[in-house]
Amino acid sequence: MSALSEEINNTLINVLRGFASPDNEVRAAAESSLNQDWITPENIEVLLIFLSEQASFSQDLTSAALSAVLFRKLALRAPPSSKTVIIAKNITHISGNALAQIRATLLKGFISERPSNIRHKLSDAIAECAQDDLPDWNELLQTLVEALKNQDPNFRESSFRILSTVPHLTNAVDISNIIPIFEAGFTDSNDDVKIAAVTAFVGYFKQLSKSHWSKLGVLLPSLLNSLPKFLDDGKDEALAAVFESLIELVELAPKLFKDMFDQILQFIDILIKNKDLETPARTTALELLTVFSENSPLMCKSNQNYAQSVIADTLLMMTEVSIDDDEASGWRESDDAEEDEEEVAYDHARQSLDRVSLKLGGKYLAVPLFQYLQEMINSNEWRERFAALMALSSAAEGCRDVLVGEIPKILDMVLPLINDPHARVQYGCCNILGQISTDFAPLIQRTSHNRILPALISKLTPNSIDRVQTHAAAALVNFSEHANHAILEPYLDDLLTNLLTLLQSNHLYVQEQALTTIAFIAEAAEKKFIKYYDTLMPLLLNVLKLDVDGSNRVLKGKCIECATLIALAVGKEKFSEHSQELVNLLMIYQNNGIQEDDPIKTYLEHGWSRICRILREDFLPLLQIVLPPLLETAKATQDVSLIEEEEAANFQQYVDWDVVQIQGKHIAIHTSILDDKVSAMELLQVYSSVLKNLFARYVSEIMNDVAIPSIDFYLHDGVRATGAGLIPVLLSCLIASEGTQNEEVQNLWQTSSAKLIAGIMSEPMPEITQIYHTSLVDVIAAMENHCLNDELQARFTKGVSANLTDVFERVKQRHGEDDEYNEDIDQEFEDFTDEDLLDEINKSLAAFFKSTNGAYLTHFQTLWPLVSTFLQDNEVILILFALVAIADMVHYSGEQSAPFKDLCMSKVTSFLVSPESSIRQAAAYAIGICAQYAPASYADICVASLEPLFQVVNIPDAKSDENQTATENSSAAIAKILHSFNTIPNLDTYIANWLQTLPITVDEEAAAFTYRYLSHMIDSNSGIVSDPSNIPVILDYVVQALHHKSISGKNAEAVVQSTKRLLSTLSQQDAMALLQRYPQEFMPAIQLWFS
Repeated sequence: MSALSEEINNTLINVLRGFASPDNEVRAAAESSLNQDWITPENIEVLLIFLSEQASFSQDLTSAALSAVLFRKLALRAPPSSKTVIIAKNITHISGNALAQIRATLLKGFISERPSNIRHKLSDAIAECAQDDLPDWNELLQTLVEALKNQDPNFRESSFRILSTVPHLTNAVDISNIIPIFEAGFTDSNDDVKIAAVTAFVGYFKQLSKSHWSKLGVLLPSLLNSLPKFLDDGKDEALAAVFESLIELVELAPKLFKDMFDQILQFIDILIKNKDLETPARTTALELLTVFSENSPLMCKSNQNYAQSVIADTLLMMTEVSIDDDEASGWRESDDAEEDEEEVAYDHARQSLDRVSLKLGGKYLAVPLFQYLQEMINSNEWRERFAALMALSSAAEGCRDVLVGEIPKILDMVLPLINDPHARVQYGCCNILGQISTDFAPLIQRTSHNRILPALISKLTPNSIDRVQTHAAAALVNFSEHANHAILEPYLDDLLTNLLTLLQSNHLYVQEQALTTIAFIAEAAEKKFIKYYDTLMPLLLNVLKLDVDGSNRVLKGKCIECATLIALAVGKEKFSEHSQELVNLLMIYQNNGIQEDDPIKTYLEHGWSRICRILREDFLPLLQIVLPPLLETAKATQDVSLIEEEEAANFQQYVDWDVVQIQGKHIAIHTSILDDKVSAMELLQVYSSVLKNLFARYVSEIMNDVAIPSIDFYLHDGVRATGAGLIPVLLSCLIASEGTQNEEVQNLWQTSSAKLIAGIMSEPMPEITQIYHTSLVDVIAAMENHCLNDELQARFTKGVSANLTDVFERVKQRHGEDDEYNEDIDQEFEDFTDEDLLDEINKSLAAFFKSTNGAYLTHFQTLWPLVSTFLQDNEVILILFALVAIADMVHYSGEQSAPFKDLCMSKVTSFLVSPESSIRQAAAYAIGICAQYAPASYADICVASLEPLFQVVNIPDAKSDENQTATENSSAAIAKILHSFNTIPNLDTYIANWLQTLPITVDEEAAAFTYRYLSHMIDSNSGIVSDPSNIPVILDYVVQALHHKSISGKNAEAVVQSTKRLLSTLSQQDAMALLQRYPQEFMPAIQLWFS
């Protein structure tokens, strides 16, 4: 019996029937009634109860199915009164009585005799009522356990479906009681039940504590044993489904499969070699093989069969191109220069080999790969030759460590195929030449241009088919990106002659690629391109003049790109011949109204930014035309839609959208709008950087409507990062125009600094937190001193404390005990990320100290426990952070830092002789800072440090690449100590020994003080320095520093003047002899400074 009145039931049944009506007007009226009358705070409970009853008991199966779907949709939807659309759900906001009524109803429907499709929909509805943010539902688990014993496989499958969605239901059940349930599911006679059981197992495994994982290992043989049966029975879809679940398990705990790894490899080999299987089964098998390398590279490397398997399998699938089409006529006739989307196996194999090689590297993969490639390159079958070339393209980046030393041999192997009888092999040869031009750059440009460029140029001629010509041109882009004008100049005539010929092609994609290649070559050739300007620029302008409103928009866009890059390459003076004409043409396109999806839009936006870089202040009148549409794009908001699970797959097919799952809801994010927003913000940064104070009038609008709000774009990392980077550039423009005391400047400073500090406190991504710190440092620098009030300092300190705590926890987690199920695959990358973040935090702390003239010390005290913890740790990046923080504290607080002396200096001095060179360097720098900025407080520490500092500079390999910066910082620290404490005993001995630590040729900061001190010693007529026997040595120290540019500007001028005075004590002949003894490479510096 219904819990609702007959009147309500009848009314809602009519609404429901309206939904199923073929009449559009009736359906629209039903939808309107549901939204306006029932999806309201007052009636949502009644509606959900009604839908649960209809789904469970209605004999009208259409109404039952529709009710179940509507119930789940509305249960997930945010309550009508809620403002948190993404997080809030109706099912969590209804009363406890209503929830109990709905649960009881759905459970009755589930166990009653219902058609299979209805029970599946009921199980989805039940799962939404059993989420872990709702009260416990003990009856559900009991019901599912009974249903799993039911003779009807639909009951068993539906039960596993529920468990896969809400695995926490079994949390209170002992694992020993769970294992038989999954064992039964894996060995079930029904394929659908097996698949549902595997999916549920993965869900259960995910939420289970690692301490229990080992107990589940007994289930893996049963799970894997289901695969051969699926293969024997030709159940391709079942195979693919189970592989997808296995992939999730491997991502969680790859080493769980260690004992079965060989059997898995053998089975995947058999499956991939079976070309009669449907492609999804083979590609998911290959994906499983690939995921093992990404999640457990050491396990793969230690298995002698893995390399053979992955290489043989990927190479086989890469031959699966132009099936039943030996001439590749379909490929030849395609107007699409991209790879054929129908060649799914080939495409998956290429991506797989690329990913595996990136994880395992050349030392492991190169030898077995080349054993296959040599044979395939010489094969009579063109598909094998093609596959070999494309495989090498895929593996080149990951195997760079080995292959970069074999460039001549690789070219010997592949270059003959540039003239292969089959066009698709020629295409493959162009591909590998383009790929290694990127992966082995810039070495390959310097050493092999004479082999690569003629080969690619030969394929630009009419003797090659369109797709080969286009791919050769694309490969030339790769080569040019890393080549300088000296390398390209001898080839420019041939390149441009052939590329101009391609512009006459009947195929748009050929013309477009030719324009792109010309543009990149112009950018690389720079002023050397002037020779071709008079031919190309008029041609490009003529194309732009034709049919301004017509089609071929990508071609027109490429013309804009090419013309503006050429203009940038040749410079303002040469471009002035056509600048007004090009500007007028761009204005015509701009004013003709460009739609959001018009491909010319992006080209035009970037074209204007290049024109700005060329014209600089002369561009100012054009801003009123260029900025309005750019600002509109930059002001885009987050376009987020709540979608159904069924819709998610459709959205994921579109490159413009991304789908994420948050608390059971599928959220579609219109990422292309946000990508365009990022691009627009980057261009605004170009304009503000180039025009500086001339851009000031636009700053307030962009800052308030674009840059500052971007920090809140939590669904797009690029928006937050780019917006943060834009803030200091904009503020600098306004300051350049109005000064720091301007009211608008002060307001924007307060707003932007508060937003950046809020981001520092809450940002989950370390990479973006780092950008916030960088931007904050830049903003403080622009505002100059005394811009930080006490409240800002306090909030900043709180943010830094949170950052440091997070870093410490991440480092400890990465470097903790070995995980028996996982490898630390991203540890090195994550270490670099945290090291970069700590570096930026050091800089922002220094900025706060500097801006407050050391007054930040009172807030720094609250950070001291963390700094001290870092200092006492054994992780290098933590110790380095602490040493730099201490040095900056002393630098800007001076003698006020004395209370911290006893808390840290014994540890700092102990690091002077650390086996880690970077720690020695930082410790020496800190001691030098103490001597320089707080000599009264740290005198005893500094003088006592002379002995270990001299130890550092006198180790046998003190000047090696690894040790040089530590040695040079130690030398600078000694100079600072000797300068500040010039009454210490044995000063002359110390000075004589210190001189032997020179020259300083790498560390500019260390060199700056050291050579200023040397200059002071010369000018004060130090006996040791003035000794005639020392003059050649001192001159050499100075010449070495000038040659290596470790000193420059006023520092260089001062030390050179002092050295000249020293030389003047010699005869002119002796002085000239000393200067002329140097090799030719030193002469430019000597002539510049001593002529």
